[in-house]
Amino acid sequence: MRILMFGPNPETKGGIATVIANFKQHFNSSTNTIFYAESWKEGNILKRTYYSVHGLVTLPHQINKQNIDAVHIHMAQDGSYFRKAMATRLAKRSGKKVLLHIHGSHFDQYHEESKPWLQRHILRTLRKADKIIVLNEDVKTYFATFGIPMDIVNNAVPVPTQPLETSNRTQISAFGQLGTRKGTYDILEVAEQLQISHPEAQIYLYGDGDTKQAQAIITRKQLQNVHLGGWITAEQKAEAMQKTMIHLLPSYQEGLPMAVLETMACGIPNISTYVGGIPNVIASGKDGLLIEAGKQDQLLHALIILIEQENKRNQMGKAAVTKIKTEFSMPAYIEKWNQIYAEWDT
Repeated sequence: MRILMFGPNPETKGGIATVIANFKQHFNSSTNTIFYAESWKEGNILKRTYYSVHGLVTLPHQINKQNIDAVHIHMAQDGSYFRKAMATRLAKRSGKKVLLHIHGSHFDQYHEESKPWLQRHILRTLRKADKIIVLNEDVKTYFATFGIPMDIVNNAVPVPTQPLETSNRTQISAFGQLGTRKGTYDILEVAEQLQISHPEAQIYLYGDGDTKQAQAIITRKQLQNVHLGGWITAEQKAEAMQKTMIHLLPSYQEGLPMAVLETMACGIPNISTYVGGIPNVIASGKDGLLIEAGKQDQLLHALIILIEQENKRNQMGKAAVTKIKTEFSMPAYIEKWNQIYAEWDT
């Protein structure tokens, strides 16, 4: 089967780009071949608009040029939805099957809170797809009420061949866009208290988003234990992983965040929340700790536990690696997608 994968440039920011990069690096098959077409690329507004229009305009040509059988489209909400809705219609007009791979952390909520015309548009788009893949049960259950079937495929990550040395890890990290949804402001509130009880614990926030707002809070509260690392490259992230003993992601909404999988694969225990697909990955108390979103007292308590109890932290880190190897590794992920494509080809 010849598949055209349509999504953002794999070198751009975000979880979808990471998923596509993993496909490009790890996908192999004797029966399925994947070609790649870009729907979006970073740059100023003119460049972003150009790449978006170019990706859509050339999509039918790519389908015909590569003799494509099916188009695998990566979709999220907002701008991503509108680009991929157009791509879905173009692919169907070309007579090809369409697989929608929905990554949005709250695509169900996106539909529910949209205006009536957009709600209808989203449902029409989803019904045009021959198959839909999502990341968590919430999205699947929500759209089932509209008679739209969806399957769940968890994200996956490569596991480092060499385990990281735990003695070199001294910092607490948060990888991902800064903002309310990711729990950034809860981290900053807790950091003020942590600075008093554990001044040695240094927190690094890696990502773009609400950086100015975060810096203003850091300055106002005189937080000496919080540092803004900005958005970092894959190489810089690997270096940061070497130093990280705890990963924070106290999110309010998520699909299945790549940051959780990537840190677990490196033996780093997570403190995260009971949202989206996270509870399907982290077994609280075994390979990480889960709290209720927005509960800053729980976040502080979980942090103190993992800061003070090195043995527990290391045990959770080892269990996290085992979890990723057995359930979320790239070989199993690639095998799953080969099965999906094979079933789809019948």
